[in-house]
Amino acid sequence: MNNTTATLPAKRTFNYNGMKLDDPDPSMPPEKVLEFHALLHAGLTNAALKGPAIGPDGEQTYKLEVKIGDDN
Repeated sequence: MNNTTATLPAKRTFNYNGMKLDDPDPSMPPEKVLEFHALLHAGLTNAALKGPAIGPDGEQTYKLEVKIGDDN
């Protein structure tokens, strides 16, 4: 009998402009989640991914911040 247990991915939360966005696929890299949500939220096409902040329960929270201005 095999007693190995599968490791579940950590729960992730993506916050944007006061909204909590769903994690479409826990195996998807956070950058791809940003691209996924940019299809519905045009402001995310020019956003920075901040985090994750790790909560006491292990939940990873990412903040999606729209970049303002030019770095030049």
